[in-house]
Amino acid sequence: MTLDTWLISISNWYEAKQYDQIEALETLLYSAPNSVWGPTLTDEQSKAIACWLDGSLRVFEHTKYHDKKKAYQMLQYASAKLEVAAFNSATDIDIKDWCLKRLQHLTVLSLEFCNQQQDQSTWNKKAHSLIEMHVKLMASLSWNESLNSNNASNLMTPH
Repeated sequence: MTLDTWLISISNWYEAKQYDQIEALETLLYSAPNSVWGPTLTDEQSKAIACWLDGSLRVFEHTKYHDKKKAYQMLQYASAKLEVAAFNSATDIDIKDWCLKRLQHLTVLSLEFCNQQQDQSTWNKKAHSLIEMHVKLMASLSWNESLNSNNASNLMTPH
């Protein structure tokens, strides 16, 4: 499926306003073309990635009270897709930045979700694992450090 075709399909789902038809949305999310995550930033790509993330969060919201496993898996699936885009050396820097910011939000959402569950022995382990993995991910990217040093050097360089 091409990005244009996928955008038409997801737009049709939104325009139909049948938000209870989560299965159709899931099918669209899982069939999204790789170009949703880059590597080039275009208007179509930007709209597609935003729609994809919004759709993923809609699936999460729809399932979080009656299918906790599926809800958690959707958050982890969305996080994994954003991580892949962030680690792809060919991905546009603006897409990487967008993905990392959303990944941080998804991590917080995942931790809140874990904290709200009844069986804390199981969910507490998941939460600790999430924290460890997120810290390792961000450290491996050195994202804040590189942006801060680039910004500092840009401030010091006359234009």
